[in-house]
Amino acid sequence: MKNNSNDLQQALNYAKRLLKFRARSKKELEERLMQKGFLQQIVQSTVEELEKSGLINDEKFAYLFAYDMLTVQGYGPYRIKAKLKQLGVPEEFIDDALDKVLREVDLESLVKRIVQLHKVDRGELREFLYRRGFSSEYTQALDIEGGADE
Repeated sequence: MKNNSNDLQQALNYAKRLLKFRARSKKELEERLMQKGFLQQIVQSTVEELEKSGLINDEKFAYLFAYDMLTVQGYGPYRIKAKLKQLGVPEEFIDDALDKVLREVDLESLVKRIVQLHKVDRGELREFLYRRGFSSEYTQALDIEGGADE
């Protein structure tokens, strides 16, 4: 029979190793620990310990993830929301994070930069932005007339 405290320490070490590479949601970390073969009780204890220490925090994770996806990767709110849902972040954290990020970022400048970076021409602009997670209301509100050839 395995020693539970030893298993807990192994799970904590594995989780911390995962968190060194990038922040993760609570659900994502639970799934990775289960895939690694840890028992549900060990996984639960590990996650609780990491939450107490502040190493995992879905509210903070949602904000950082949304900010990065919008400003660095150039994805829109709908795509970000879908990805955060997939990662198991609670809906209220997702909505709060997106609201905060959208208040902080100059969306018009960001969209223009994305369009120029990807050299999108006028005919493909709306479809391109839609695929990246921006709704038509965003493109209309921003009054984007043309793509990279402006």
